[in-house]
Amino acid sequence: MRVVDFRLLRFVTISFMLLLTGCNGNKNPDRPFPVEKEAGKFISVRDGTNIFVYEYIPDCEVKCTIYIVSGITGINHKSEKDLIGLLSYNINRVVVIHPRGTGYSEGRRGDGSDLADFIGDYTEIISEDSLYSARKCKTFLFAHSMSCAVAVKVADELKMTNGIILVNPPYKLKASKGMSPGIAEYLKYAAYYLFASHVPVVNMTGDPSIIENEDDRKESEQRNNDPLLVKYFSVHYMIESKKIMDELADNAGIADCPLLLIYGDKESIVEKDGCDEIFKVWKNRNKKYEIIKGGSHGKSTILKSSELISAWLEDF
Repeated sequence: MRVVDFRLLRFVTISFMLLLTGCNGNKNPDRPFPVEKEAGKFISVRDGTNIFVYEYIPDCEVKCTIYIVSGITGINHKSEKDLIGLLSYNINRVVVIHPRGTGYSEGRRGDGSDLADFIGDYTEIISEDSLYSARKCKTFLFAHSMSCAVAVKVADELKMTNGIILVNPPYKLKASKGMSPGIAEYLKYAAYYLFASHVPVVNMTGDPSIIENEDDRKESEQRNNDPLLVKYFSVHYMIESKKIMDELADNAGIADCPLLLIYGDKESIVEKDGCDEIFKVWKNRNKKYEIIKGGSHGKSTILKSSELISAWLEDF
């Protein structure tokens, strides 16, 4: 009969927990602050958290407002000038929110209870926007990758969204070199889940050195060195984020606003079958699906979609 030394087991377990929670290599940088006179403002939401909001306003009468929705890593409005310009076309107001826990906004970096507050901030800030509440111009949401799942939830909560643009929505995923974890990483994450589920450990920016697509590799390199983006996340928060992505098709089935869905045919992370399903079940019949030749997972698909996005917006 095997005898279990529970004192030894307890010692090993505690030692392993200390090893995990004491990992300094996965610490996110402290929250940065905007420099003096930098464009943008802070909005205090319902629980007192200060959320940073940047807006680009063209020098003409605004045709519509486009909110760029971000995923849990956040967004750097300063490095997204090309995207902002693409969406503005010098006639549209473009608003970028730094989600709680990212960028200049307050909040815990790389961890949280769930995404309810994350999504709620978007809903609250948009709802209280003077142009939105006064119905002075149409409102659209723009999202890419994981943020598509957030944007669809926000659109449902707003109830009055004029349209939504989704680029490479990740309902179904495929393994991708440099972006998908290996077996060793999965074992590591399993250990963290058991003993330190709220400690940031999962690298969401990937390993650019082995990403095969050149456009995606360059984008990953930039994201790895961006001080406004969050790099490491807890296993708990990753699981909560995956829940939102898994709900994409269900939420698409109740989404009652016009849709422009865009998919890059060189996409290495998102399965096209998932995008097909989202489009098929989308509730609103005013919907359009475009496949972009040469478009990868990252921004290249968006930049190649400039003219069709402009044409789609012109219809409103």
